[in-house]
Amino acid sequence: MENELIITFRPWLPPDMNFLWEMLYCSIHVPEGSARPDRTILDQPKIRHYLEDFGTRSGDDAQVAVTGEGVQIGAAWCRRMSPSDPGYGFVDASIPELGMAVDASMRGRGIGRQLLLDLLDRHPTMSLSVDTDNQRAVGLYESLGFVPLAESGSSCTMIRH
Repeated sequence: MENELIITFRPWLPPDMNFLWEMLYCSIHVPEGSARPDRTILDQPKIRHYLEDFGTRSGDDAQVAVTGEGVQIGAAWCRRMSPSDPGYGFVDASIPELGMAVDASMRGRGIGRQLLLDLLDRHPTMSLSVDTDNQRAVGLYESLGFVPLAESGSSCTMIRH
């Protein structure tokens, strides 16, 4: 097929950091009809710690999806957080917390699922935080074995063992 989209999934490389930051921004759930937050949200300590100095801690890992033309279109990453600086989906310092996003124009093609499957092969136990209004994401996580652990408002911490 001439117009077939070719996508490669690969472990992250240091030159992917700017793209991982972009995906972190895209991973912030925005309810339908609401405006996206300003990009300065990435400077907030509770957001920044997901990628700051990424690759320097044991367990830092990411998977990137790239088109045949070399365009990065999605990423999933994980990082172990400490009890003194927990993430939104923190469970335990030994369990990496997951973050992910796929370019909006590329969603619904199984890209997010494949990114997660690849990352889960290397890290079978992970936690995450998801907005319960984001039913598409909740459904994806549940289909991959994540189960709810705790809820606070519209936020749900899920874990996969």
